[in-house]
Amino acid sequence: MDLLNAAGDKIWLDRGFHFGDEFFSQLDFIKQLPKGHKKRDGSEAQCNVFYQDIMNYGFLDIHNYLIASGRVDLAAKNLNEINRLALDPLTGLQKKEFLKRKLQRFGNEVYQCQSDDFALVMCDIDHFKKVNDTYGHAVGDDTLTLFGRILSKGLRPCDVAYRYGGEEFLIILPNTNLEGALAAAERMRLLIHNTLKLGHYGLNHIAAYQLDDSELTLETTDEDMNNTFFLAQKISCSFGVASYTECEYSSELLFQRADKCLYSAKKSGRNCVAFE
Repeated sequence: MDLLNAAGDKIWLDRGFHFGDEFFSQLDFIKQLPKGHKKRDGSEAQCNVFYQDIMNYGFLDIHNYLIASGRVDLAAKNLNEINRLALDPLTGLQKKEFLKRKLQRFGNEVYQCQSDDFALVMCDIDHFKKVNDTYGHAVGDDTLTLFGRILSKGLRPCDVAYRYGGEEFLIILPNTNLEGALAAAERMRLLIHNTLKLGHYGLNHIAAYQLDDSELTLETTDEDMNNTFFLAQKISCSFGVASYTECEYSSELLFQRADKCLYSAKKSGRNCVAFE
């Protein structure tokens, strides 16, 4: 990669994301690796994926200029801002505008034998319209915010979740076949159903709430909320699952099949995982 430094001299950077801990520590979108995860999910690999997906929108030149000038702080701030532009502000998940290119990239990796397979999971929050109609859109928004946090917490660093519509979501699972995707979808289904609650606290306060992990709880000024929360209902989701190789190596067919399976899950009573 040819670059010019601050003095205008031509220099060479082998890979634009090799900047060490000083740089990675300033990136707020890098996921911390749980013990036992492979190195390919590490901060360097995650930053590499971010470059491939985002930087070709025209940010690469200014970013590498900052790196060449030794301003790793501004370069990291630049990446954080770019990442924020790519996220849905309510759920914190990726915007759907970046989905198509991601599917193409994973398809190319399978074609080039860099990966054996990948899977697409479609997810829809059950009876979400009823939440909005009964409790109001503010509670509906809180539900979506907590859903995004809980879902993100249950994914691997290499997995990517998107908000596709109002209460519809897509999750891409790299290096995952149909069997692995079914297991992941069932794990996500249980995580949401067992932790995301809808109910009231005090006398007349309605809220979406995550009872088992204070780290995921929405902020509240009511100090007694934890002690006076009364469960009204659990939030559940329906899932449709498909894998790339099972769909004749077609991203279009992959999307159609996952959507069809999601419809089957909802038709079968909701709160379940369906596949073909």
